[in-house]
Amino acid sequence: MKKNKQLNLYFSEQPELAKKKKNDDGRNNIIISFFIIFFLIICLRLVFLGFERKTFVGTKNYEGLFYERRDIVDNQGSILAKNISTFDLVLRKNKVKNFDNVLLKVKLNFPEVNINYIKLNYKEKNTLVLKKNLSPSDYNKITNLGEPSLELFKREIRIYPHKNLFAHILGKTDSDNYGISGIEMYMDDQLRDKSKVNIPVQLSLNTNIQYSIHEELMKGVKDFSAIGAAAILMDANTGKIISMVSLPDADNNLRNSNELKNNLSRATKGLYELGSVFKTFAIASALENKVISKDTIFSNLRNRVYCGKFPIDEYRWDKSKRELTVQQILVKSSNIGTIEIVKKNGLENQQKFLEKLEIFDMPRLEISELSKSNKNRWGKCNTLTSAYGHGVNTTLLQLTRAYAAIVNGGVLLDSSILLNRKLNKKRVISKETSVIMNQMLRANVDKKNKTSGSGRKADIVGYDVLGKTGTAQKPSKKEKGYSKEILNVFASAFPSKKPKYVLTVLIDEPKGAPQIWKHSRREAGWNAVYIAGKIIRKIGPSLAINDLDLLNNYASHTKNN
Repeated sequence: MKKNKQLNLYFSEQPELAKKKKNDDGRNNIIISFFIIFFLIICLRLVFLGFERKTFVGTKNYEGLFYERRDIVDNQGSILAKNISTFDLVLRKNKVKNFDNVLLKVKLNFPEVNINYIKLNYKEKNTLVLKKNLSPSDYNKITNLGEPSLELFKREIRIYPHKNLFAHILGKTDSDNYGISGIEMYMDDQLRDKSKVNIPVQLSLNTNIQYSIHEELMKGVKDFSAIGAAAILMDANTGKIISMVSLPDADNNLRNSNELKNNLSRATKGLYELGSVFKTFAIASALENKVISKDTIFSNLRNRVYCGKFPIDEYRWDKSKRELTVQQILVKSSNIGTIEIVKKNGLENQQKFLEKLEIFDMPRLEISELSKSNKNRWGKCNTLTSAYGHGVNTTLLQLTRAYAAIVNGGVLLDSSILLNRKLNKKRVISKETSVIMNQMLRANVDKKNKTSGSGRKADIVGYDVLGKTGTAQKPSKKEKGYSKEILNVFASAFPSKKPKYVLTVLIDEPKGAPQIWKHSRREAGWNAVYIAGKIIRKIGPSLAINDLDLLNNYASHTKNN
């Protein structure tokens, strides 16, 4: 019986022990679960803080709006201007706990930052921009510092991969990404259009040709010790500009540089008296009015004539200039002969024709740096001297447009650097007059012509170049009248039978180059023409690739020679 009782006692106590153990396990599980959940919360928070950059990196604008801008590309799609992301270092006043400690950190890590600027402006401003466009090493310094009051603000900045190659055309933006010059300023609203931010603005310019012309022009400035130069290559039948260079220039990526502001665009902004290239217009007007032909003879031409009390002299006069045909007047660049043509044509017709060519109007181009001629009122003497480009000024761009109209069949086109823009046009001379002018302008360049003129150094085989030079004294800056410094121009086109391209080259204050010519003459035929010839030889093959007429013309000349 005892054994049974003991057994009963043993078995009767077992359920209570099991129940107690079960309750203890439940409490333990709850406590463990609580600690696990708490641990997970802490871990997640740490992970979240590790990825969160609100304390150190901001995206909100702190002064103004940093707009995105559309890319600018050339006619082949190569990038000319593009936005990239950058970071600025900013001090946030409301997050500063120890001002002296923050100043010490800034001074140690960024010694270039002006500490006095921070002290002077700290009380008045809630946000201070300490440094813009941080380098990767500066970026890492900030993230490693862990100072809540020093923040990185992301924004957009404009870059120009080709640096100074398109300096005067593209212009630049300011630190807030607003256009302040060039096409960046002219098309600022379109370039900041958010609905088109992924659609680039495509220009008619060609980077490879721009590079070649820029290179040859740089060499020319050096060879002739000039103070500057410019060149424009235009499609004579569309008005689209393929290349436009002005020297000196500057790297548009240098935001703090004032170099470009001090170097005006000699292609679009500079106003110049361009000399004998204007004889082309005087002769074209007289031909159009049928008062002369290219074979009309002018006899008894003198060395000097007078307009009132003012003398008009022949340049390098000799007996061969006593009797000249119209073509010879152009080729020998006779001042007196051209004046006689204007007299025969009528002063009013000369005035109207230059105005019809819009020589004195404000150029129409998609950049901000443009100039309008400050021509005085017409008078007899002023009209006569305008026939050889004296006493009237204009831009190289307007000269290029006018020359395109003379050689392309007589149609004056608006100019543009936008690839797909439709342009206005108007007829200024007949096709017949244009053909005759091309023949005479070709005679001025053609080496095979025994009486060829000042353009022969641009007679590049295969391209049938035509053109006219201009050598003009520059007005004096100190007193009335003219200085001894000169400005030279060569206006050309090719091929002569069906001109497709107009190339104008301007050299400002060239010196003689005895190392090239063994003499020190400095007229346009010895510098502007020489440079134009080198440019045409260099860019001709590139143009011919996309121009069947030019390619066939070159192949024909190569075969015949």
